[in-house]
Amino acid sequence: MVSLAKVGQSPSAQTAAAKVGAAIAFTPAHASAALQWLHKMSGADSWNLSVEEQVELLGGVPKRTYHEWKRRALAGEPVELSRDTLERLSLLLGIAKALQIIAPAERQELAYRWFTSPNQNPLFQGLSPKDYAITRGTMDALYTVRRYYDAARG
Repeated sequence: MVSLAKVGQSPSAQTAAAKVGAAIAFTPAHASAALQWLHKMSGADSWNLSVEEQVELLGGVPKRTYHEWKRRALAGEPVELSRDTLERLSLLLGIAKALQIIAPAERQELAYRWFTSPNQNPLFQGLSPKDYAITRGTMDALYTVRRYYDAARG
């Protein structure tokens, strides 16, 4: 079982983890499914993430390692991931879900644009939420984006 509240996290990340869910059990099959989802979301018709952006959102994992994970996941094989990587994937999934909820049903493309377009909220300092998370490169940045969209959906 992987706990989302991690030893050594900042207090704000620990609080956010508690709000997201006290503990979730992740298996290698879950990790594989999450990597398949990220591959799909990285396409030009979704979040349009480069490989460099994908590895940064996952905590700066080496590209070679990421390519191996993705190869195995797309082949339907289970993938062993670190707690940190699983938590980051979980946060990205939560961000996507919150965006789908707040975007009008007839305009779901907005859910993709709201993550990748510049945001005028002072929190993001003119960056897109995607660029905010990548530029900072921290778990706290992903939690900030997740909380922002969770608050928007109510």
